[in-house]
Amino acid sequence: MKSNFFYVGVAAVFAILVVIYATTTSHLSEEIASISTDKVVVTNPTLTVSFPINFQFKRPAELNKTRFSQVKFSHFAHQDVACVKCHHTWDGRSPIQSCATEGCHSELRAKGETESYFRAFHTLHSDRSCRGCHSTMNKAGKKELKLAPCANNACHVVEPRTKAKK
Repeated sequence: MKSNFFYVGVAAVFAILVVIYATTTSHLSEEIASISTDKVVVTNPTLTVSFPINFQFKRPAELNKTRFSQVKFSHFAHQDVACVKCHHTWDGRSPIQSCATEGCHSELRAKGETESYFRAFHTLHSDRSCRGCHSTMNKAGKKELKLAPCANNACHVVEPRTKAKK
């Protein structure tokens, strides 16, 4: 009969081997790429990706002012979407950059330009934009999201004003 010390020893050796593998392998980006499909399938349980669950998009300071509320986004609600679907320039190793980073969607003022910050989120016929993806889902009869009008839709939610106390 094996004692608990035997099982603890085996677990410790296994943990050490996992740490050695994780620190010596140069294939982590390939492993990340292998889980970046339309449905997330964890192929390496030792891989950890950290990201904010909920956040509010902050418009770049140079961007034209708009009357619409800022978009609140939930990574948790989008967990079945591959990271590279939206973060299409991510190499799987480096930190994910802002959409407004030079070379991505850095055109901030001209909304109609292909690389504009606006089109990154609002292009109707693109599976990489929020509006395009949700429009496709609506047509497929999946979750119906109110996409228009822009002033108070699923993205730009207007918070009710609270009455000031007298």
